[in-house]
Parts: sequence; structure tokens; C-alpha cells
Amino acid sequence: MPGMVAAQPAPVLPEAPLVAQVDAVVAAAKAGGLDASMLEIRPPKAEGQAWLVSEYDRRWPTQVDTVAVDPASLAITSRADFSTFPIIAKLIRWGIYAHMGVLFGLANQLLMAAIGLALMGMIAFGYRSWWVRRPAPAASPRTLGRAFGHLSALWQAGIVVVTLVVAVALPVMGASLLVFLTIDLLRSAFAEMAAADRRHGRHGLPPGRG
Repeated sequence: MPGMVAAQPAPVLPEAPLVAQVDAVVAAAKAGGLDASMLEIRPPKAEGQAWLVSEYDRRWPTQVDTVAVDPASLAITSRADFSTFPIIAKLIRWGIYAHMGVLFGLANQLLMAAIGLALMGMIAFGYRSWWVRRPAPAASPRTLGRAFGHLSALWQAGIVVVTLVVAVALPVMGASLLVFLTIDLLRSAFAEMAAADRRHGRHGLPPGRG
């Protein structure tokens, strides 16, 4: 359109000078405190940008510091040290690395495998227990709400608090739990309606009619 100037793409830096500078950039990063055995090096994409050198050794103790190296002077212009991260950010990273099985090496992988096998065993045992104790065809279903009502007030309060904390920390799991509780409440409501119909001897009609 008239009067408008199209944005020009940033010029692409030639590859040969960048390749020749890699060793010097790595040396500057190591001199600046990066001592992990595994490094990720990202060259600048345009004039005036810095090299980014990052540690990615996710084993314990975690080494994931990052520095920016000026391509002209090889001076470190900025840095992000893992030691300065807030505790919540550290816990999230450690949790991810532990879940991946890389935080403590082979022991971590064996632990995660054992947890996975234990979960599968618990699921199979849970289905078997339900099948053995399943209600009779005409009996009311054993809903979660009914089981929750048999607990003491202290246990109920503890379960509510833990559930809320987990739901906030893991929103997807919280949403799944909300869907599950909704289905359980609907099952409980339908079971009460069916029981009331049986008591009045009028299947399919609400109590009090006729």
C-alpha cells in the first residue's frame, strides 16, 4: 500500500566466521564459570546479538547456567545462574529431571520403573477388589461420596486439603478429578432416585405422584 514500508529481514550472518569463533566463545564461557561437560552453543542470528552458551547437565548437582558472550570482545554480557533461581523454579526443574529419570542416573531410572510397575499393580488390584466386592445388580452403587461420608472429620479435612493443593499444582489432573467427581455425583443422584422409585413401587415415576 502507498506510504507503507515493508519490514526488511535481518541479514543472515556468514557461517564461516561463526564456525571459526566457536572455540573462543566456549573458552570465554568456561572462563566465566561454565564447567559442565555438556554445553549447548547458539550463535547470534543477526549483527549486534550475542552468542548463548548453556550448560545442560541435568544430573545432580544440576548444571544449567547460561551466559551471553559478545562476539567482538568475547566478554560475558549477561548470565542466568541456576543458583539464583527461586526455589519454586528449582523444584519444578528437579521434578521434571527426576520424572525423566536423568537426575540421579541409573538409580533414578530404576526407581521410576518400580513406581510405574507399582501403579500398574495397584490398578489391577483395584479392579480385582471391585469385582470381588461388586454390588448386586439391584443394589445401590458404592459411590465415592458414600465412601467419603464414612470417614472421620479429620480424614475428610485432610483429603480435601491435599486434593485442592494437587489440583492447583497440577491443573490437568485437577480438571480430570473434577470430571470424575461430577460423574460420581450424578451416579449417586440417579441411585437415590431409583431407590426412591423402588420404595414407592413405581419405577420410572417420581415419588409422590399417582
